[in-house]
Amino acid sequence: MIAIKWKRIVSMLILSVAAFAILMACSLSGVPFVSQAEPTATKRATRIARATFTPRPAATDTPEPEPTDEPTEAPTDAPTDVPATETKKPAAPKATKQPTNPAPQATKPPEPTKNPYRFSFVRSTCEHSGGVHVFVVVFSDYKNPSSQLAGARVIASYAPDAPAFGETVGETNGDGLFDYVMSTDGAAPFKGTVYAWVVDKNNTRISEMGGPVELNGKHQDDPGTCWIAKFFFAAGK
Repeated sequence: MIAIKWKRIVSMLILSVAAFAILMACSLSGVPFVSQAEPTATKRATRIARATFTPRPAATDTPEPEPTDEPTEAPTDAPTDVPATETKKPAAPKATKQPTNPAPQATKPPEPTKNPYRFSFVRSTCEHSGGVHVFVVVFSDYKNPSSQLAGARVIASYAPDAPAFGETVGETNGDGLFDYVMSTDGAAPFKGTVYAWVVDKNNTRISEMGGPVELNGKHQDDPGTCWIAKFFFAAGK
């Protein structure tokens, strides 16, 4: 057994010396002993690249371009061409000249209407007295103040064409006057509105209506006192 071991040891030594000699010879001749195999790439955990900060360039003052002296085109007021599809608006009608009105011609004032009655109402008056009376005075000529007419039939009443006071149709005396006594002297004065007119023999009115007049019984010192009412009528006008 011991002999066998020694043989192995000796053989191993011989092989080692031979290998060493070969290596030395290769190194001296510049030829690699064994071509090194390229290492096989092994997968390694990829590292996350760190973020790098690229410094910004320092801000530089960039000069603004100077305005040019070239004038800009001003908008023109000229109308643009109307598109072919746009329809033209109809022209506004021209105003027609109004005819001047002829100057109004002078017209004659209307003639007074003719009184349809024989007698016209001239006027009425009122004043204070001891009693309350209604006097009706008739003239035969409107233009003659001295033409008192006797025998004319007259009526005095509280309303136009109403029955006469006391149902009395008066008849004028020689002075052309008829007196309706409303209240005697010393008695309480009659107060109320009165009218008067002239009638024919059928008691149909033949004069304009006289009145109204207000008998008010006021004191004699009152400027508006009215105790005696007088109605004046005259034929014609």
